[in-house]
Amino acid sequence: MKKKTRLEKSPQKQELRIDQKKRDRVAAVLGIMVGLLTITEGGRVLLGLSTPAYTVLPWLVWYNVAMGAVSVAAGVGIWRQRSCSIDLGVNILALHAVVFAGLLALRQMGQPVAAVSLFAMLFRTFLWIVIVSLVKWKRQDR
Repeated sequence: MKKKTRLEKSPQKQELRIDQKKRDRVAAVLGIMVGLLTITEGGRVLLGLSTPAYTVLPWLVWYNVAMGAVSVAAGVGIWRQRSCSIDLGVNILALHAVVFAGLLALRQMGQPVAAVSLFAMLFRTFLWIVIVSLVKWKRQDR
């Protein structure tokens, strides 16, 4: 009798590939999460439920809450792969960068700007750089 030889299949290397839809989903979740957190924290300050131990700039709190809502809308749009959400994300990034630069300028001129506010705006600006990069990276015009 002949012995049956069994050929072992060598495991093929699977290429780790993240497609655009997955990048969009990650970006969407990040945008929605940061938006909801911003609305929650800013809303608590606006409603008087929280009183921070640092100097609060009322216009900045209002800006943050409004942009938190816009961030949630952008995140939902990115999740649904709406093309206008990419432009919205770029605009959010640009506004955050301008406000961050403005806060730095105010602090440089001697105005009281809390380090927490500077860090939060820096964080949001950086996060939106990541989000916009994810949705624009290798995207082909449709």
